[in-house]
Amino acid sequence: MTHTIISDCTGCTACVMVCPVAAITGERKSLHVINPQTCIDCGACGRICPYQAIMDGRGKMCQMVKRSLWQQPVVSQPNCVSCGVCIQVCPTSVLDFAERVDHQVHLFPYLKDEKNCIGCSFCEAACPTAAIHMELPVMH
Repeated sequence: MTHTIISDCTGCTACVMVCPVAAITGERKSLHVINPQTCIDCGACGRICPYQAIMDGRGKMCQMVKRSLWQQPVVSQPNCVSCGVCIQVCPTSVLDFAERVDHQVHLFPYLKDEKNCIGCSFCEAACPTAAIHMELPVMH
């Protein structure tokens, strides 16, 4: 089951702007709706909603989390086999391969676009070698 918007929605459109698959529709200042056929259940809408008007697939109300506190993927290079699965499953295309040169040239995934990462952890779940884990972003 996917996320659902309840009647507390004020139509602020925060969820619409963060949804990576355009699954949320509605007019500004009106109740919005999540299309269950399009929703990928990433949870970004629930983390961004300032009115706690989104329920997750288990029926639990989502809590707003400041965007600066959304976890982001960190790759453990020694465990990474450069398969690219994490890049393929990322709904916002914020992961890419970078080149690491030591005695050989290796490609490994890295977070190329921190600002647009939605913290869904799909990359972590898909990694066959457990080389990705989610952490709070490092403040610069």
